[in-house]
Amino acid sequence: MLRFRVLGSGSEGNATLVEAGGARVLLDAGLGPRQLVERLQTAGVDPGSLDGVLVSHEHGDHARGAAAFSRKWGVPLLGTRGTFAAAAFDPATLPELQPIEPGETRTIREMSVRAIAVPHDAARPVAFVIRAGELSLGHATDLGHLSRAFVEAFGGCDAILVESNYDPALLRDGPYPWSLKERILGPFGHLSNGDVARLLEKGLGEACQRVVLAHLSRKNNHPELALFASEEALARGGRRGVQLTLAGVHGTDWITVRRPRAPAGGHGRPSGQLPLF
Repeated sequence: MLRFRVLGSGSEGNATLVEAGGARVLLDAGLGPRQLVERLQTAGVDPGSLDGVLVSHEHGDHARGAAAFSRKWGVPLLGTRGTFAAAAFDPATLPELQPIEPGETRTIREMSVRAIAVPHDAARPVAFVIRAGELSLGHATDLGHLSRAFVEAFGGCDAILVESNYDPALLRDGPYPWSLKERILGPFGHLSNGDVARLLEKGLGEACQRVVLAHLSRKNNHPELALFASEEALARGGRRGVQLTLAGVHGTDWITVRRPRAPAGGHGRPSGQLPLF
């Protein structure tokens, strides 16, 4: 079984709990350590039972609670060397740091974790693809554009979590200084609702049955706008059977990843995806 539960999503803090192959890991730890413990316990999980915390990059809303949580509960931290350096993770005070660079795969019990390079204004940021048996989950927040490598890596996933950070009109008319708007809009900023719609219409893998939209901006987006853009894209791509979920500030319930069922008398999956590039 492969299942996951978003514990927090957005600029206030990001963290996703994943269980698969007898392993439990956190993807990012952007909540404070006390909040992380409370939300893990609400999910019925002992914090000390985690096999690792995977940190996608050093920004506070993804790494804020990682070091303190690791020290208190004796849980290893995994991430790129660039992330470790930028986050000032001190190996002398932490139980264990396990580097994982883009393209590398780490095995944790019967779970495998592959790091995927993503374009973002951080030191060596990554997304993750989690696999257990035939099931897989792609998890990506904070990336400025859809690179070919990213789309190809996520193309075989049965479920994906991806940021749908902003609506361009709301961002341009919003309260942020123009320098920050340029950063968000740039190729190393964040994905817009339209970017995600393009991915879902033309780049979504045939196996994917579940999509979670995450990391929505409170000031530059609206849940209805993000959902509408993605729903329309899935319809245009003929993918009406894909379940779409929005991850709010307080996360989601447990989501179980499943393989698509073959229709009666058929051989399985929808016809091939359209070329994105």
